[in-house]
Amino acid sequence: MTRTLTLTTDAFRDQHGDPATWSSATLDSYLVIGEIAPPPPLRYTHRQMQRMSVSYARSAAAKDELADQLAAEGYDIAAGTLRRGAREAREHAEAAGLGWPHYEAFLNGW
Repeated sequence: MTRTLTLTTDAFRDQHGDPATWSSATLDSYLVIGEIAPPPPLRYTHRQMQRMSVSYARSAAAKDELADQLAAEGYDIAAGTLRRGAREAREHAEAAGLGWPHYEAFLNGW
């Protein structure tokens, strides 16, 4: 009988089904895999997050510039909307600059 080695907790759950039906030995195996398995890779690399941060910062600057122009022409409501958008873009830029785990927490409100 040939057994395949399960290296991730997700694959182990897929192979063994509902954890509520596991024996204590199966549960112990799962816990051991959880301790030794490498963590899943981040969704975005540090470099990608830095690019995203720069992009959000540029967007904020462009929105601020347009808001200033609109305010100078008397379009205060439109300028206010753009300023809120610029503030949100700056918040995203700051969170993205700290890397994926922080950005994910920011997006989910953790």
